[in-house]
Amino acid sequence: MAEPREMTGARCPLCGSPEIPFFYEEGGFRYRRCRRCRLVFLRPLPGRDFLEAHYQGYLETTEAGERAWGREMEPVVRAAADALSGMFPAPGRLLDVGCGYGFFLAEMQRRGWEVEGLELSKGAAELARRRTGAPVRSLSVEAAEFPAAFDVVTLFYVIEHLPDPISVLRKIRGVLRPGGVLLLRYPNTAPLIRLVGPRLARRLRLMQAPSHLYDFSAAAMDRMLRMAGFAETRTTLLGNTRPRRLVSRLVSCYIGGLAERAARWTGGRLLLPGVSRVTFASGAPGRLPRPRSRRRL
Repeated sequence: MAEPREMTGARCPLCGSPEIPFFYEEGGFRYRRCRRCRLVFLRPLPGRDFLEAHYQGYLETTEAGERAWGREMEPVVRAAADALSGMFPAPGRLLDVGCGYGFFLAEMQRRGWEVEGLELSKGAAELARRRTGAPVRSLSVEAAEFPAAFDVVTLFYVIEHLPDPISVLRKIRGVLRPGGVLLLRYPNTAPLIRLVGPRLARRLRLMQAPSHLYDFSAAAMDRMLRMAGFAETRTTLLGNTRPRRLVSRLVSCYIGGLAERAARWTGGRLLLPGVSRVTFASGAPGRLPRPRSRRRL
């Protein structure tokens, strides 16, 4: 196991504030929370070699594990595909970073898109290639080079795993075509830790330490995207996972469905805490459709 890197200066990596008190500890890994921008981040960071080795076993490569993941993510895949299809009059070119088993690639491919994937797990990348026949490279987004641009880049539950998310977002901004769209889906775990308390949070491994290096509020994500050069962002709630365990599935469907309806009814102004966010971003202002507001009952 690689030794964690010590902090280079005691400052928030997003806003530079020195006010970053301890927030939470899980499995010997310590998280801080910036008082200014509310970003939660792991410090010290594990080394890059450790993280790349860690993710080789992050996804199950058994047939049963693959099927279970597909069922769990099916509502998320469908909702994201519908949203992106509504933004583009015709299919284009799409990159899915951290594509896993390739379920989202397959869905967009079925809708006529030209797709490409990146996936650190060699086993999952091979399964994604078999599923789609598309180019799926087993390497990090930091190491990847792209000879052509994309209309859409997606990251489902990836941004929280990246040691330097701002530099990756800048790279992605550079490979999007004019009018292109970035879609990010990421957890919002910090409110749950405060709700259930650190002891239960550690038992449930809510931060999945050391996998999750960051936890973003909608405001922190918006700030980071603006710093990376995106001109317009919109955060909403879009689809909810279908966990394997029945009780967790019922909770997810009820809470997630309620939260999604609340976001839709308020035009995205009300985002319930603890529910995974979806943020759309574009380098061109006016590119993203605005959600329709409804009167509050």
